[in-house]
Amino acid sequence: MKRTVKPPEDTLRRLECRGDSQEEHLTVGEEFYVQFHRHGSVGEDAEFEIDDEEVVTHLRTETEYLHPERMKPGWTGGDAERGRWYFRTQARGTTYLTVRILFRFEVESTCTLRLIVD
Repeated sequence: MKRTVKPPEDTLRRLECRGDSQEEHLTVGEEFYVQFHRHGSVGEDAEFEIDDEEVVTHLRTETEYLHPERMKPGWTGGDAERGRWYFRTQARGTTYLTVRILFRFEVESTCTLRLIVD
């Protein structure tokens, strides 16, 4: 299965976790993405949770292998991925987007984005 990450449009905003929590202001109908890292064979993964999907909804997830040349039978460690979760604001309001970084199924760190949609 081929996976690709399309380059974001110039107007598509990237939200980043820069600590435990932060606040972002968005407009209704705005699309944005959050980038994450996954390396399944090592046990690194990420997940997200949206508190109110009537305010913000998840559109899709796209990933790409960082070293596709290493994805050969018998080779290990070549499955490191860069991924993006794409979202769209649906309605005015406030919700929280929680991103969890996992290592071997245990939460290593958490970031909460307070999303205010005007």
